Amino acid sequence: MGEIVYSLAELAARIEGRLCGDGEITITGVGHLEDANPGEITFADGPRVQSMADISRASALIVPPDVEVRDKPFIVTEDPRLAFSKVLELFAPDLRPETGVHRSAVIGENVFLGEGVSVGANSYVGDGAIIGDNTVIHPLAYVGPEASIGSDCAVHPQAYVGPRVQMGDRVVIHAGAAVGADGFGYLQTEQGHRKIPQIGTVILEDDVEVGANSTIDRATVSVTRIGAGTKIDDQVHVAHNVVLGRNCLLCGQVGIAGSTTIGDNVVMGGQAGVNDHVRVGSNVVLAARSSVFGDIDEPGIYSGYPAGPHQKQLRIIAYTRRLPLLLDRISELEATVKELERRLGESGAEQA
Repeated sequence: MGEIVYSLAELAARIEGRLCGDGEITITGVGHLEDANPGEITFADGPRVQSMADISRASALIVPPDVEVRDKPFIVTEDPRLAFSKVLELFAPDLRPETGVHRSAVIGENVFLGEGVSVGANSYVGDGAIIGDNTVIHPLAYVGPEASIGSDCAVHPQAYVGPRVQMGDRVVIHAGAAVGADGFGYLQTEQGHRKIPQIGTVILEDDVEVGANSTIDRATVSVTRIGAGTKIDDQVHVAHNVVLGRNCLLCGQVGIAGSTTIGDNVVMGGQAGVNDHVRVGSNVVLAARSSVFGDIDEPGIYSGYPAGPHQKQLRIIAYTRRLPLLLDRISELEATVKELERRLGESGAEQA
């Protein structure tokens, strides 16, 4: 694969930015503001990084209107982060495997493969599965019987897509993720834990992304659903019968217990957890390590254990940190009261 090279003027046009300075210089890569090398482009997203922008070794920068760049050309745009993400796409190498089915792949009966599909080495596609156009099943991936995968999807190595799971278009399942494993359903009996069959399915709508080693369990009898545009980080667990809304963001190690309903545009910080049979409304942000035990209806930021409105939780934390001082003050007051009681006792004895 040859080196990817753009002139700065070409990049400015691609990201719809305003070019300032020499547009003929060549850009061969991207880098961080702190450690970019000559030939690379980077970005500065505000005046707070002005000093770093001045000394960066990058050949060019992408900046907002309120940052001044000295001694090098730059591109001005209202959203440098968005512009930089577009530049990253331009320099991302195309590693898509060749179209076709590898000779070591196992394809079941009555499988439908769309145009431009790639099925990698030692992967498995079960009977009756449907794979949409331009989808890539990477080596060592498993697609269960009667699963349906849309167009332009990617199932990465050692990922598991269970039987009858349905995926929309442009869905990405990263390495080691399991979509459609059995939900955690058992009855406690005198003879032990009796397994409840999990015969439902999982539906991932368009543009969902599931991070490495994350798990989304199939429903008991109905559907575990992940809404369109939702992005799930690594090592996240979504239990059976959960309904997760559109355009949500779930950070690493989030856990959502069974039969919980999450609205649209919900953000859950790392290690946040939601109890079973809980409803969380749309436009809610759960801070890292929040624990939700009851319904949350109002949009806003929530934190703590149990989770509550963030500003209220901050006040509680502030009061908690004052407890040692308050205990010392109480001890002082108790000592003062005892001393007053002693003096009153002595005074009463003298009068008697």
